Amino acid sequence: RRLGVAPRDCLVFEDSPFGVTAAKAAGMTAIAVPDSAMADEKYAHADAIIRSLKLFQPALCGLPQLEWA
Repeated sequence: RRLGVAPRDCLVFEDSPFGVTAAKAAGMTAIAVPDSAMADEKYAHADAIIRSLKLFQPALCGLPQLEWA
């Protein structure tokens, strides 16, 4: 609210299952970037699971493709 952005317009990258839960409860899109020691099942409620931010595909969220430097 302080930023003046609606939750549905937010994209959250989270490494914790609890963080994913909080983002989803707030109405945000949540992309899980779990620690390699964590099982993917703990992130089943995320909108997507990726192993590295470098692997993020903006099209997953309806965003234009970015060029990584």
